[in-house]
Amino acid sequence: MKISSGLEQSIYVLLLLSRLPKGKTLSSIAISQRLDVSHSYLKKIVKSLVHEGLVNSTPGKNGGFSLSRPLDKINLYQVFTAVEGKGSIFNSQYLIKDFIEGSDNGNEKECVISQVMDTVEQKLRTSLQSVLLSQILKNIENIYDIGQLDKWINEVITKPVD
Repeated sequence: MKISSGLEQSIYVLLLLSRLPKGKTLSSIAISQRLDVSHSYLKKIVKSLVHEGLVNSTPGKNGGFSLSRPLDKINLYQVFTAVEGKGSIFNSQYLIKDFIEGSDNGNEKECVISQVMDTVEQKLRTSLQSVLLSQILKNIENIYDIGQLDKWINEVITKPVD
């Protein structure tokens, strides 16, 4: 299983937005420049976050994006599903029919691999739901001085928009 880079970018977008003063926004251009990622891909990610209700979008000259709720109300599973989708991570091809009999005769009982993957998916879901973004930010703050980030945010939000 491979999770897209969009998940990591989404987490950092949300963490960035959590540092904004109330009533302020950040543009997708500023965010993509700060994270040094593709602006077009980041816009797609932010659109997904807005669609899932994790981020607010403010249109207009001074518009941008802001967090829709506190980080302690956002878990990793919500971010995961916003970016990766809500569908199952494993879709069986029901190869059991060919494996057992060499053809599909319609009398398969169950796909054992699907049962195992359903269990794995449930454990992944439970694990992701148990991690709040506020915990991730706290861990970052325990390791790094994020004063530079706050300084950058203050500079970006106080620049006049042309």
